[in-house]
Amino acid sequence: MRLWDFARLKGSKIKISEKIGKPLGLVDGSQVFSSMFRYDYNGRTSYEIVLSTFGPENYREICDATFYMLDVPGACAQIAKFLGDRNIDILNSVSLSVISNVCMMWKMLVDLSYYGNYETLQEEFAKLKQERSSLVDKVEAMEIRPSHISDRYTKGVIPPGSSIRTKTTRKIHRTPSIIKNGEFEIPSEYLETIEGIADGQIVMMVGDTDAWILSLTFLDPHTELVEIDFVIPDKPGAIYEITRILANFNINLVSVYTKVLVYYDTMTLELVGDITNSNIQIEDLKETIKERVSKLKGKYELIRIEKIEIP
Repeated sequence: MRLWDFARLKGSKIKISEKIGKPLGLVDGSQVFSSMFRYDYNGRTSYEIVLSTFGPENYREICDATFYMLDVPGACAQIAKFLGDRNIDILNSVSLSVISNVCMMWKMLVDLSYYGNYETLQEEFAKLKQERSSLVDKVEAMEIRPSHISDRYTKGVIPPGSSIRTKTTRKIHRTPSIIKNGEFEIPSEYLETIEGIADGQIVMMVGDTDAWILSLTFLDPHTELVEIDFVIPDKPGAIYEITRILANFNINLVSVYTKVLVYYDTMTLELVGDITNSNIQIEDLKETIKERVSKLKGKYELIRIEKIEIP
């Protein structure tokens, strides 16, 4: 899922648009927990604020569960009752028909905070299936494991062993903020820590639906951003050809999204680029890139290039 947006810091508040807030549950009235990280590399420093609607004290009890069931009326109800009777809360979930009229799959996050551990739940389910209980006769199987969604929230984005130093600059802000009028108010202690932050600062927001968090990072107020869309061949090396051209113009990519249109034929490549330090003016960029792309072998086409206006 392509889930990103840009806003400006206004005082201590950031506007979270509906397109990025709604999928993550960051809407008016939501309680939001936050943590902040500092990243250092080769004399450069950057900060990240991570937002989550899940309280930190619950993370160790949240699990990923997948149920396989018959595609018949009442199957979802059996699962909901099986969990509800054990005081297990279904959080974010998606159900889909795998083979129409035969079987379905329901993937979900479940909160076991008021139940116990997931191994006990596995044992209970296995016992019911062994007894051929009518309570789960429409459910074929259950898979469950710890979610680990807290890793992104508590450890940051950089993996172990990286040359980039990661530091938790503040402990997790355990007092939740409340989203009001679509805005998140950054805790004052975060603002006091971030070096060089100013009103009007551009904020890049990136949603992670695997960890159910929103990442906030800060760009220079004068950063110039553009959206650039291509159709390219679906073959090895095609993405390299485009990114090489953009790198030659000193365009730094901040977002890359690809999607196959026709397998082994064409795909879309949608980019967000920072042209602040580019060696070519935006007015000339479209024609220049189009000319370079036209010289490539295969189905390469520049679809559009537009400046991103951030109010």
